[in-house]
Amino acid sequence: MGPAAKRLFDAISPEIGYRCRSSDDEFVGYETIEGRRPRFGLLPDIEAGGTMRAAFAVADRAAVDRVGALLLQAGAHAIEGPSENPEYGDDYYAVFFEDAHGNRFEVLKD
Repeated sequence: MGPAAKRLFDAISPEIGYRCRSSDDEFVGYETIEGRRPRFGLLPDIEAGGTMRAAFAVADRAAVDRVGALLLQAGAHAIEGPSENPEYGDDYYAVFFEDAHGNRFEVLKD
């Protein structure tokens, strides 16, 4: 996935309950801080244009706000929020962003 994607997720992973498990030039894998599942990995999908979207739930609005601040420091692109998003549901509070490859993500209040 490249160093830009790893830098971005390394910055926010502790806040969303994850840590880097393994990485190389094409793959970055994360696991929960406790070392249990669920795990997630970032891998380019050349046939699909290399893009994806993933969402991560956190405990409260304060955590969403902290992730938003970390995203600015880590060089995320197209940051929207943190803000309320009533078009997605009542009390839907999230920050949306892209990595350097155009993959779209969000971190939302659970």
